Order: sequence, then structure tokens, then C-alpha cells
Amino acid sequence: MFPTKQISLRVGLGLAVGLLVTVVVGAVSGITFYNTRAAILEQTNERVDALLRELSGRVAAHMAAAVPSIELARTMLRDSLVRDDADALARQFTLVLRNNPSFSWMSYSDESGNFTGAYRASDGTFHVSQSTVAGGGELHEYLVGANGDWTPTIRQSNYGYDPRTDRFYGPAARAGTRVWVGPYVFFDEGVPGITAASPYADATGALRGVFTVDFNLNALSRFVEALPFGRNGRVFILTPDGTMIAHPTLRLVQVTGQGSRGSLVTVANVGDRVIPEWFEAWKRQASQSAGTHFTFDVERERYIGAGRTVEFDRNVSWVLGAAAPESDFLGLLARNRIVALVVLALGLLFGVLVSLVLARRVSAPLASLATEMGHVGDFVLTDRPRLRTRFREVALMDRSLLAMKGSLRSFAYFVPTDLVRTLLASGQEARLEGHTEELTVCFADIAGFTSMAESVSPDELVRRLARYLDEVTGVIRGSGGTIDKFIGDAVMAFWGAPRPAPDHAARASEAAIRIQRALASARASAGTSWLAGLYARVGVASGDVLVGNVGTPSRFNYTVMGDTVNLASRLEGLNKVYGTPILVSEATFTAARARIVARPVDLVQVKGKQLGVTVYEPLCLSEDDDPQARQVASLSEEAFTAYRARHFQSAADCFARVLSIRPNDRAASVLEARCRAYLASPPPPGWTGVHVATEK
Repeated sequence: MFPTKQISLRVGLGLAVGLLVTVVVGAVSGITFYNTRAAILEQTNERVDALLRELSGRVAAHMAAAVPSIELARTMLRDSLVRDDADALARQFTLVLRNNPSFSWMSYSDESGNFTGAYRASDGTFHVSQSTVAGGGELHEYLVGANGDWTPTIRQSNYGYDPRTDRFYGPAARAGTRVWVGPYVFFDEGVPGITAASPYADATGALRGVFTVDFNLNALSRFVEALPFGRNGRVFILTPDGTMIAHPTLRLVQVTGQGSRGSLVTVANVGDRVIPEWFEAWKRQASQSAGTHFTFDVERERYIGAGRTVEFDRNVSWVLGAAAPESDFLGLLARNRIVALVVLALGLLFGVLVSLVLARRVSAPLASLATEMGHVGDFVLTDRPRLRTRFREVALMDRSLLAMKGSLRSFAYFVPTDLVRTLLASGQEARLEGHTEELTVCFADIAGFTSMAESVSPDELVRRLARYLDEVTGVIRGSGGTIDKFIGDAVMAFWGAPRPAPDHAARASEAAIRIQRALASARASAGTSWLAGLYARVGVASGDVLVGNVGTPSRFNYTVMGDTVNLASRLEGLNKVYGTPILVSEATFTAARARIVARPVDLVQVKGKQLGVTVYEPLCLSEDDDPQARQVASLSEEAFTAYRARHFQSAADCFARVLSIRPNDRAASVLEARCRAYLASPPPPGWTGVHVATEK
């Protein structure tokens, strides 16, 4: 039997995370892509519907303007003066043209073949045209001035034009009602147009003539040009049989010339390659009576199309169309899809290489909550408003998360938050365990606290303690220290755990100096007598300690224990003997001497220790400009060396020199007195210089 091939947990976890990232990100990307695509297409359809509705209204209003104008002219003919006065009728037509920029011609042709009309020339001037058929036909044309005067421009005999044979007269006469003729190319002008023709009958019902209003359809092209659809799309108008009526960019007259020699562009010969494909897709739709959406392909490019039929007068209808490449609306989405695939590949690689980082990428709807949970995992508990979401489950998770953060903020007042953040960042579960590590431990205590406690109320005592502890803990945290506990007025802290700090001794020593300086600054700016008398004693020791979680299975305390802890506590109390604010152990001084200036104080056997330890008083930071501190440190070193060598006279002289610099220096005074006592009564031959401390 062959052994099962095994892989490392890191590799297996990396593969699992990679697969999870692939599935989740792929699913989220796909769903997001298709949902976004559907949303964009839906918005596009709504946009094109609104666009075609707007165009439908404008076309209907544009074409309907002919109706009241024709009816007005019909009313005028009931007046015999106007009926018998072709000039008055022409003036009325000119007035109508001036008030209707969309009209090109307005005319009346009677049953005898007489013609009266007014038209707008291509240069914007107005003209009157009158012709007869009697005697071979005669034409008179006039230029209408701005003041209404007529200036003859053309007079032609044997004209030969009979309006009764024109394309508008017969259909209107047969229908007996208003008809639309065209679209077609207007005579001489070479522009696309359409004619509204309405018959006029007398009281007996006999046909007396036909009114017409001609529209230049180029105005409709200006309409569609002003209605953009996407970046590369177009809106257009055509007849149901495929004759182009309006296009934003193309010339719609294929051949120009007089009479019937002009023709309009159709779907079959239009210069826009999109129009024929759109027209075929439009005809395939089941219903063309309302707005219809569809897609079609033009040379392997997908287009979005829409169409709408508009009926603007008595069964006369046109087709309004719109077409644009899908890329106009989905191009950004396609680029985002490529970006998503790149992100997916990077996420897969990241998941394989960094196997310990799980669930760093989550689906888009939960991205905000995932970030917030990460902050909670880092013990960053800032408050924020509730998320605004339509999803009940997400809202429930958000409310639960906010409630949890509120509870943790309350909990943070009772535990060292820096410690909790470090432990959470390590990813290790808290358990009863410990290990030996070299750290630096510090005790700071208020001098004369018992007297203070007896002289004030409990509330006032708590307030004073809070001010003091705030100063001390602020310095400790700023130097990277961990607050272990508050023991009444005492603060216990340590450096080097849980976050490693190779320079823990120097950090602790500098913090001790800064604590004394912070308190000195508080005393100098004190507004109350108790703060002016606030002093503290600090003891610092470095060495091996037991560090970890201790307690019971149901309640832990992250702390340090061992001889080094006891020594730091003893050094704090020993300050009372020597009148010093700070005492540090020899191990601490040796490790921190590059960053502090300190003097040796004594070789002491503290209570609970069998061997003596040299204790030092830090005087200033190495970076400080303090010549006196350096002189005191040098004299103290010289005195202590002489003292250890039993040269008590030299030692006493050096201590006396220290006292000349610092007259109230109790440490120098104590050591000088001891040296002079040994001069009078020398110690035994086995004397090692160790002073046995009897106080804790």
C-alpha cells in the first residue's frame, strides 16, 4: 500500500483560499457584470423611449400646423371679396408663411386652373406666384418686400402650367377631404418635402378648388440632429415602405432636378450602413404600433435599436427610429470586466502566496461591513452612523456590529487596549500559558499618598489619582510600554512584550525621566496646592521574567512575574532611602547607557535578594544639554569606584564635591556619611561594599 501523498498546511490552505477567491470573486464579478449590464440596457431603453416620444410630439406638432392654416384660408374664401381678389388671398398666404417658418409654399388652385400661391425662397425672401391657363397660360411672380410691397420679377406667356394636373389636386378632389402627398422632391428647390392638400367646395357641394401647404422636410433632419442617442448613434425618420424622411447627417435627395427628375433616398441606397439592418430588424418585430426595442448586428458589432410609429393625421404615419452601438453604453462595463478578471487573477495569486490571510476579499454588498469588521478585529472602535441599505440581512448585521462595537468600547476602559490590539494582530487565541523573556519592568508610585488619602474625600482622591495616572500612562504608552495594572496609586508597566522591543531598557529609562518631567511641568502650572506637591518615585529593572496569561480557565491576566519584577518594586521603594526620584538596576543601565546619563548610587542587597545589585539614578537623556548632570555623574562614578576599593577618604571627598553642586542631594550625603564612618571604623576584611536594605 502506497503512502498518501501529503502537502503542507500552508500550501493546502493557499490552494483552498485561492479556489475560494476564484469562486467568490468570479461569481460576484459575473453577477455584478450581468446585473449592471441589465440595468444599463434598461436605462438605455427608457432613454430612447423618452427620446422617441419627444420626437413624436415634435413631428406631430410640426405637421399639424398645416391644418389651422388651411382652415383659415377656407374660411376666407367664404368672403366674396377675397374669393374674387387673388391678390388679397396671396397676401394672406404670405402672412401665414411669415408666421410659420416650417412652411415652404401655401397655395390655392381653382376648378378653372387658376393658381395663386406664396413661397419662401432658399435665401429667405418671400414671393407671390400667380398663373392662369386661359389663352395658353400666363405666369406672374412678385418679390414681397419687408413692408408688404410687391415688386414684379417674372412675367411669362404661354406658361402651360395647369395645377389641376399636379400631383396634389386629383387626390384631394377625389378624397373630398384633407390628404397628404409625398414625400417627394420639391420642384426646382431640390429639397425633400411633403404637401397637405385640402379641397374647397361651395354651398352646393361643388368642388371649387384645392388648398395646399408644403413642408420642407429638412427641418425634421434638424430635429433628429438635436436628439443625440449615445456617442455614435443616430435618430431618423422614414416611411413604412423605407423612404428616408429625416437623418442627422445625410443628404436625403438622391437625384435633383425639375419636376419628376428628383428622387429621395431609400433604405436600399442610403449611405448609412446601419439603417438597412435596423429596418430589417424593425420589420421582424411582432408589433410596430408602439415603441419596440431590439438588437441587431452590423459587421460583427452589436447595436441597440428602437422604433416607434407616429400617426400625425388621418392614417398618415411615419416610423421614428433610433440606433446606436452597444459599446456606447456598455463600453465602460466591458473595460470594467477586464479589470475584474485582472483583479481575480491577482486575488488568486495573493491567496496562494499569503495563506494566512483569509476572507480579505468579500462580495460587493458586504464590502463595507467586511472593512468595519477588520477595524473591530484591530480593536479600532470608532463610532459611525448606520449603513443605509435596502437589504434586511445587511442592515441586521450592521446593527449587530454597531452593538458589538459599543460593548467593546465599554470593555476597553478595563483592559489595556494596546495589548488587546497586539494580541488580536498576532492572530493567536488567548490561553493560559507563559514563557521566559528578557524585559524591563517599571513601578511608579506617588510619594506621600497615604497622607493625601487621609486628607481628602474619596471622590476628590479619585479625581487626583486620575490626573496623576493620566500623566504617567500617557508617557508609558507613548514610549511603547504596556500598562500591566494599577495598584492603588502605583502603576506597573513593562516593555518588550507583547510587542518585541530590543531597546526595551532604554525605552523604560527614557519613560521614567519623561514621567518626572511631565509631573514637574504639572507642578509648575498647578492651580491647586495638591498638584504643586505631587511627586512620584520610579523603580526600573531589566532581566528575565515569566510573561504570559495567568489566572484561571475563565479569567486571564496578561502580566509578568519573577525576580526582576520584585527588584523593580524594591527599587521604587528604595528611592525613599536615597531621596532619588528614579532608581534603575545595573542591567537596565548597562543596556540603556547610550541613551541616558546616570550616576551609580549604591551597591544594595534589597529585601528578598541574596546578592547585591548596583543601582543607578538616571539624571537626563543623552541628547540633553545638561553639563551639571554629566559632572554629577562623573564625580559619582569616581566616588563609587573609590568606595568599592575601600578608598573611603577619596570617595568622601568626591561625594562632598557632588554636594557642593547639589547641596540637597541625599544620596551623596548618605554615601559621604557612610565613607566617613568607615574611616573611623573600617569594615572587616571580607567587606564587599554591599549595603543591606532593610526597607521594602
